[in-house]
Formats: sequence, C-alpha cells, structure tokens
Amino acid sequence: MSRYLQPGSAATNYMETCSGGFVAMDEPTLEQMGRAELIEYLQSRGIACYDDESTELLRECAIEDFRNEPINY
Repeated sequence: MSRYLQPGSAATNYMETCSGGFVAMDEPTLEQMGRAELIEYLQSRGIACYDDESTELLRECAIEDFRNEPINY
C-alpha cells in the first residue's frame, strides 16, 4: 500500500499492518482516498468494514486510527 504516499513527506507516519508490514500514511492522503482505498487501508490495519457504512464514516475511522497511532520518526 505504499503507493499512496511518498515516504518522508510532511506528517508521514508508518502504520503497522496486520501482516507485520508497514505503510507510509498521512492525513491529506486519507482525506483524498476513495472508498475502495479506505477499505483496503482499514482492513490492512485490522478494522472491519461493512457495506452499509458510508464512505465518510470509513474516512473518519481511518483518520481517527491515524491520529491515535504514536508518531514514529
């Protein structure tokens, strides 16, 4: 999933996935992602997504997850 962001850009955090890998992420990227990308990202983080959840709810969940992860530089 590293295709979403250029590592090292402003406010980048490296988020651990369920598979033990890491993905570079930042809030502007989360705000621009489409529904399918949000679902892929959230599921990689171990968060269940359901068809009846709005894209905005998924986005809010992804941003909350990002903000609650300690920054690792």
